[in-house]
Amino acid sequence: MTRHALIIDDDPDFRELISGLLSAHGFDCTQSEGLQDIACNPACLETDLILVDYELGDFTGDDVLGYLRERNVEAGIILMSACHNDDMQAMVARGKRSGLEMLGQLDKPFDIMHLASLLAELDKQRNPLSLDELDDALTERQLHLVYQPKIDLASGQLSGAEALVRWQHPLRGMVMPNQFIALAERSNRIEALTWQVIEHGFRQQGQWQSQGLHLDLALNLSPQLLRTRDMLKTLDALASQHHVDPHSITLELTESCGIDCLTYARHLLNAIRDRGYRLALDDFGTGFSSMMQLYNLPFDELKIDQCFVGRSDSHPEARAITRTIVELGQRLNLAVVGEGIETAEQRDYLCDTRCNIGQGYLFARPMPVSDFNAWSRCPPSAVNALSQRHVSAVH
Repeated sequence: MTRHALIIDDDPDFRELISGLLSAHGFDCTQSEGLQDIACNPACLETDLILVDYELGDFTGDDVLGYLRERNVEAGIILMSACHNDDMQAMVARGKRSGLEMLGQLDKPFDIMHLASLLAELDKQRNPLSLDELDDALTERQLHLVYQPKIDLASGQLSGAEALVRWQHPLRGMVMPNQFIALAERSNRIEALTWQVIEHGFRQQGQWQSQGLHLDLALNLSPQLLRTRDMLKTLDALASQHHVDPHSITLELTESCGIDCLTYARHLLNAIRDRGYRLALDDFGTGFSSMMQLYNLPFDELKIDQCFVGRSDSHPEARAITRTIVELGQRLNLAVVGEGIETAEQRDYLCDTRCNIGQGYLFARPMPVSDFNAWSRCPPSAVNALSQRHVSAVH
C-alpha cells in the first residue's frame, strides 16, 4: 500500500533529494515551501509522514508544529535542521508532550541510515494498539507510574509530585499515554485504567508517608469516573487500604475534556473535597469550557497549560496570557501551577508573576520512584537557584 509524505522545506533542491529517498521507501511525496502553503491547503496534512525544516524564511519549524497541534495532525513528524541541535531537541520534546507523534530529528547533511531508522520507528507506531493489548495491560498490570517534581517557586522547596502513567509493553517497549488513552476512552476502559492509576498512586503515597516524606501527590482523574455510581465508595476504600491522608492528594481534571451535568459534578466534587482531597483544573486555557467549569466547579488549583508557559520567554502574547491566568487564580484564591517550564527565563517570569508552583523539564523529567527519591535528596541547580533567590529576597 502506498504511503504519503509531506516535505516542508524552503530549499527546492533539498525537497527533491528527500522526495527521491522517500520514494525509494514507498512514499508518494508532496512538497511545500512553508507554513503559508499548508495553511492555505490544510488537506495536504492528511498524510502518513511530515518532514519539517527548522528554518523556513519568515517562519520556523516551531510555528509549523504549533499549526499541526491546532489541526490535531496524526502523522509521524521528523524535524530537520543544519544547526541548533539543542533547540531541535527541545522542540521534539515539546511536540511529544503536546500529543504530536514526533519521530525525532534529522540533521543536515543527514545520514541515510538515520533516516531509515526514523522510518522504521514510523512503521512501529503506525501499527496501532489493539483492544486486546490494552485489556492485557490492565489484566497483567503492565501500567506503572513515573513522577515529576512540583516546586514551590517562592522558596525553591519540593512541594509535591505529579504521577503520570506509562505502559511497559512486552513487545513494543515503553508506550506513552497519547498512544493509548484515546483507545481507553473509546472502548470504555478508561474507568478501569484510572482506578489502576489511582491505586498505584495511593500505594506510593502511603509508602512515602510511612518513610516520613510528606508531599502532595497529583493524580489525573478522568471525567468519565464522575459518572460511576460507586465512585466515592471506591475512593474511600483505596484510601483506607493504603493508609493515605486525602489532604495529601490532588485530583486533576483536564479542562479540555467536557464534564457532563455540571450540577451533579459539582455535588460529587464537593463530596470529594469534603473528604480532604484538593481539586485542580488541568490544561487551563486550551479547552472549550474553561470559564464555565471554573465558575461552576469547586477547584482549589489552576494549572496553566504548557503551551503558554513554554512560550512565555519568547512570545509577548503568551507572557500576557500567563500573567492574566496567574492573576485570575489569585483573585479566586486558587493556587496556580505553571507546567512545562523548560528555561530559566520561563521560571523567572513565573516567579515574577507570583505563580505558586512550577514543574517542567528545567527541574526534572518524569522519573521512576527510585530516581525521584534520589532527586529529592539532591535537587539540581535550577531548583537551588530558587532557594538562593528566596534568601536574597528575605535579606
